Amino acid sequence: MPRASLIGSRIRERRIQKEIRQTDLAKLVGISAAYLNLIEHNRRRIGGKLLLDIAEVLQVEPSLLSEGAEAALLSALQKASADQPDIDVEDDRLEEFAGRFPGWAQLMTRQSGEIENLKNAVEILNDRLSHDPFLAAALHEVISTVSSIQSSASILVESDDIEKEWRDRFHRNIFEDSGRLADTSESLVGYLDPAQDENVNQDTPLDNLEKMLLDREFFVPEIEHKDLTGARREIDVKLTTDQIETTQFLALHQGIVERIPPASLEQAEAQTDDPAEMAAICDVTIPEMFHRLSFRPSSDAHADYGYLKADMAGAFLSKRTIDGFSLPRSGVGCALWPMYSALAQPTVPIVEAIKQEGRGAETMLAYAIAVPEDARSFSHSPRYTTHMLLRQVTKTETKPKSVGVNCRICPVDNCDARREISILSNGF
Repeated sequence: MPRASLIGSRIRERRIQKEIRQTDLAKLVGISAAYLNLIEHNRRRIGGKLLLDIAEVLQVEPSLLSEGAEAALLSALQKASADQPDIDVEDDRLEEFAGRFPGWAQLMTRQSGEIENLKNAVEILNDRLSHDPFLAAALHEVISTVSSIQSSASILVESDDIEKEWRDRFHRNIFEDSGRLADTSESLVGYLDPAQDENVNQDTPLDNLEKMLLDREFFVPEIEHKDLTGARREIDVKLTTDQIETTQFLALHQGIVERIPPASLEQAEAQTDDPAEMAAICDVTIPEMFHRLSFRPSSDAHADYGYLKADMAGAFLSKRTIDGFSLPRSGVGCALWPMYSALAQPTVPIVEAIKQEGRGAETMLAYAIAVPEDARSFSHSPRYTTHMLLRQVTKTETKPKSVGVNCRICPVDNCDARREISILSNGF
């Protein structure tokens, strides 16, 4: 039902909330009860001074009667509905529901937002517990030390005829192990609570690189805007850090910009939207074109791209995020991503439509290819890296393949590619 035609329903619901009788409201605004009844049943149009008078009596903004629930509330309800695709929601009555029951609508959207925040928190904690080398080492140390203390204590408890020399040795072992346990626990608490130790850096080198790129919206103007036709220019000292990943990325990026200057890239994009064809036009490799399309300023004149580069173990080496497609903080992604399929058929380009399960996901056209990183010879096996470029699309010829983020936080049931049990397997 159109938004304007629901004014009467909103007036009725507001009047009931204010515990005002229909006859009393009609009298206060100077119309008959019968006419107000027709208005409340959406059988008479209303506007102008009469709408203002009714809004004043009901102590509500006229826009809330004429326009209904705010657009943000309707949008939030639509997101909540999209997050539960298995429930047949009456989408055509969404605005009517928000207009008649604004309190319930706000409650639903708030709870939906809280669930999303909790899922994000679980995802972050899971990634941290699963892939953080410091946490893994510290927890292993705690478990080993506790086992050692338990072993020594059980011997003392279960044996009555231990010689004094051995008893003293077990006591000393327990004392030393308990000291080690206290030190490890203290460092672990300090690591988990940055407020206690501001010098602890919890970020991986790839995190630091991504932060630098995010701050610049994945654009390095110091490289892009320089004259790169001559000798390689020195990278702006403001961009460099002590992280080797960052300096290596900047050197790689500078070389690719030299080979694909802005004018050449624009010319290639004007001819095709196929990254492989663009690479052929510019006489560069497909991974180089993936990189060039991803790390440049956003503009209405061209599409935004997401990008992932990983080694043969599947671990990320470089990434460029894109709205509508979530990436794990570290480790590996979903085994169904085309970039991992590309490792099974090196140098063969793959294109596939994919869509992640979960809220906010968009259909993506994924281009993937795996290439050798070093020269091949009969005495040396090549080392491959796999690359995936993502571009958001609205329509595809075939239904997009359903994929996840990674197994630990994937809600998909009965997945043949699952490597480990999801923490969301029983619902969240």
